[in-house]
Amino acid sequence: MKLRILLSLFLLANIGALTAQNRLKPYEDYIDTYADIARKQQEKYGIPASITLAQGLLESGAGKSELALASNNHFGIKCHNNWKGETVTYFDDGRNSCFRKYDNVSESYTDHSLFLVNGARYRFLFELDVTDYTGWARGLQKAGYATDRQYADKLIRVIETYDLNQYTKGAVKKRSRASSVSDAKARREAAKAAKAARKAKAAGTIRDTATTAVFSGDLIRQAKDYHAMGPVTDKPGINPLTTHLIDYVGTTPCIRVKYGDSFAAIAEEFGLSVRRLRSINDLSADYTLTVGEILFLDSKTTWWEGENPSHIATEGETMHQIAQRYALKVKALYQLNDMAPGTPIKAGQRILLRNPEKMSNFVRTINQVINNPDSLNLSN
Repeated sequence: MKLRILLSLFLLANIGALTAQNRLKPYEDYIDTYADIARKQQEKYGIPASITLAQGLLESGAGKSELALASNNHFGIKCHNNWKGETVTYFDDGRNSCFRKYDNVSESYTDHSLFLVNGARYRFLFELDVTDYTGWARGLQKAGYATDRQYADKLIRVIETYDLNQYTKGAVKKRSRASSVSDAKARREAAKAAKAARKAKAAGTIRDTATTAVFSGDLIRQAKDYHAMGPVTDKPGINPLTTHLIDYVGTTPCIRVKYGDSFAAIAEEFGLSVRRLRSINDLSADYTLTVGEILFLDSKTTWWEGENPSHIATEGETMHQIAQRYALKVKALYQLNDMAPGTPIKAGQRILLRNPEKMSNFVRTINQVINNPDSLNLSN
């Protein structure tokens, strides 16, 4: 029994080490700014503060996306038929879509709560414990909040990396002390608020709808980078365009390099060291950034969880380029394919992105514990 307990503790300690991740400065700044609003939304409507913050971070790019800046819309909520306020048109999922526009971010947070509380497809979520962020994340994906197949995994990673569940638990304690309204009453209040908004619109006390067009990042990038297709210098300086919007490959956060970028400037923006930034991306000390390439901000993985289990190499493609495309560590990619580091690849060669046969017993056990915690039996 002692051996099993020791093994269990060892596995748990190593899981923590393997999953330790960077905390990015833009995300921490966003959390500091909006955590109190998220807690208040939980107290009033019963939506976990951790989920609200994680969705806000992902949907708004920590408040820096074009949509968020143009409309204060931090949750990517589209107009739908019942929206009577101002709107913006944004190119999303291959077409122009109508999104809600707010006077301030606080309105966006409240509307996000109302959107979930009044949405029939989200009703089952309120039967979950408010601290069950995993259940909420999986439920939001199941209900179709986002089309991204890894949406739940991204939410969970953000919540765990930034310990967002602390805000949920804090709100729970405050609510128990203050004897706040019940979830059922919160839903009634939400319905009442929505009804009041419709009446105000009918009475003419809400301004007429105004529509604004917002260009997507891809369109803006085409206009900005037409003159900057070569290497980027690494001289310290401020990017004259904008700060970077955090994106994801799988569940790993990343950005795209812009004209004027340098390792030093990017490292400072995200609270990383230059050495760490180079290490994460498997880049040498003399590597020069190129406009448009992906640069990861947190540790890449050793196993691609996306749809394709393999990749067919194209002419001139390198293992590093493939690794960056799938957020994989270069060393791990070589190991998956039984290749010595540095071995060149040929056009048409099939490169495995995951390989169950290469999973060690140790990693296999860790995966089992992560996917099925009950398998870690400490009783005997």
